[in-house]
Amino acid sequence: MIYVSFGSITVVSREQLLEFWHGLVNSGHRFLWVMRPDSIVGEGGQSQIPKELEENAKAMGYMVGWAPQEEVLNHEAVGGFLTHSGWNSTLESIVAGVPMIFYSDHIPFESVGLS
Repeated sequence: MIYVSFGSITVVSREQLLEFWHGLVNSGHRFLWVMRPDSIVGEGGQSQIPKELEENAKAMGYMVGWAPQEEVLNHEAVGGFLTHSGWNSTLESIVAGVPMIFYSDHIPFESVGLS
């Protein structure tokens, strides 16, 4: 099972959200995706998790607003962690022995002078 969490302050665009979703669903692996309702940036009401995404995700996994990360990472079913590479997430994953795939949310913002 793939555990996905981008931390408490990371935001993604609607397009990024859809790309992650397509990748997870098409990976062939079950997943648990922690996605805060306020983590999507968009215009004109597009800042919500689309209901069809939540419904269609149920075939392969779950989308939830919060999960006890240390407990999840220590569960024997977890085989990988897609993370924003925050310090706590990285350390918790190392301690649990779970391999990580990093999504760096910092590079695009810093390249345009935002932090």
